[in-house]
Amino acid sequence: MSRPEDSGQSPVYPLAEAIPSEVLDAEARRLEEVSHKPLPMRVPTYLKLGGPGFMGAALTLGAGTLTAAMLSGAQFGYKTLWISWVAIGSGLFMMAAMARFTTRGRFRVIEKQSERHGWLIARFLTAFVGLVSVAVIFNFGQVALGTHLMESLAGAAGVSFPQEVNWPLYGILTAWIALSYGRGGRGVRAVETFMKLALLVMIVSFGACLLVVGIDWPAALRGLLVPWLPRGAEGVDLFIASSAAAIGVGDWVFFHYAGLAKGWGPRHEGLARVDLLMGLALPFLMVYFVVVSVFAATLHGAGAAPTTAVELSSALIPLLGETVAEFAFLIGFLAVPITTTVALGIVCAVGMHETFGWDPDVRSWRWKACVLMPQIALLGAFLPSPLTLIIVIAAFLALSNNIVGWSFFLLLNDVEVMGANRSKSYLWNLGILLQVTLLNCVAAMWIFNRLGLWG
Repeated sequence: MSRPEDSGQSPVYPLAEAIPSEVLDAEARRLEEVSHKPLPMRVPTYLKLGGPGFMGAALTLGAGTLTAAMLSGAQFGYKTLWISWVAIGSGLFMMAAMARFTTRGRFRVIEKQSERHGWLIARFLTAFVGLVSVAVIFNFGQVALGTHLMESLAGAAGVSFPQEVNWPLYGILTAWIALSYGRGGRGVRAVETFMKLALLVMIVSFGACLLVVGIDWPAALRGLLVPWLPRGAEGVDLFIASSAAAIGVGDWVFFHYAGLAKGWGPRHEGLARVDLLMGLALPFLMVYFVVVSVFAATLHGAGAAPTTAVELSSALIPLLGETVAEFAFLIGFLAVPITTTVALGIVCAVGMHETFGWDPDVRSWRWKACVLMPQIALLGAFLPSPLTLIIVIAAFLALSNNIVGWSFFLLLNDVEVMGANRSKSYLWNLGILLQVTLLNCVAAMWIFNRLGLWG
């Protein structure tokens, strides 16, 4: 089976405009030039040329992940920091498989799934459930949090800007950024740059708050290195909530298609793997660490902790003690739902097009309508999150994470699909299987807990 081996060929997922081949060739040459230099000298090049990993971090660091981190710090201090690197570390094995599909396979993974494993797994479980449904339903939490934070930020400045009024601004801003993605190389780079800057804002803002409140370094190190969970159902629930940060179907596929849109080829595989580490794993771990630490240093041991992001942030702000720290926290926290909503819009468009086998064209009304589908969650400024729908989607995700994970595992090891580029590493294969199992168990336990079936 022949495959393009030149990274200078047009992207397999070109959206509207292919990135010029000379640009891709220049990137590949630059990667070869720095490949023999010490790592610190390679970092600036990797940061500049990377992108899909940062997009994945923005998608993963959503309202749910940050709420779990805040709640964990407030209730248990530093003791559960270890869960973050276990969750993200297990996900990197499958993400490396997606990098291999992008750079060596040079195919759209959902189309290949459809050929090898059928439309039910590819079009329904992967594209519709794993991408479209998640993007639309989970955006309710982002909008509810984002509009509340806009209200709080305005209130801190002495201005009234309630959720019932500010939701159009949230919708216009996130829709405009999401619609900009894919308009040739400039559109892709512009949105990726926005995501990089937003992640930097999160790290700096939360880090500034941590400097104000201080940190117990011995306790933090123990929390990172020594596994601990409270006994009984409480420990199970905590592990479930924190492991929701683990990478799932949406993250897998989004990274793959973002790399295809950039035109990554065989010479970009090293960049793709470094992008996973520096763009996805490192920002995730840093943000999670500082958020848990801020709440551990302030709300832990102060009595019954609030249980929602809104209540947690409201309880924290008076404890920061400085107006600058208050603004820093609100700005950093606001970047979380905004970036996630942007990513969910792109995820939804990719999922819809792959569900129905449409060719992507960001200039078409069809693409724009698909990007805007998650904006129905603007109702979240007025209504609570649709808990029943979330439970239903989580139930489907329990199924899709497992089945889609097995499908990707089989594709990675399929000699007819990957040829010489198939996985030949027992460790790599074992890591993928462990993540698929973890995700399935976490999703199943989450559903049992929410339905009151966990004894």
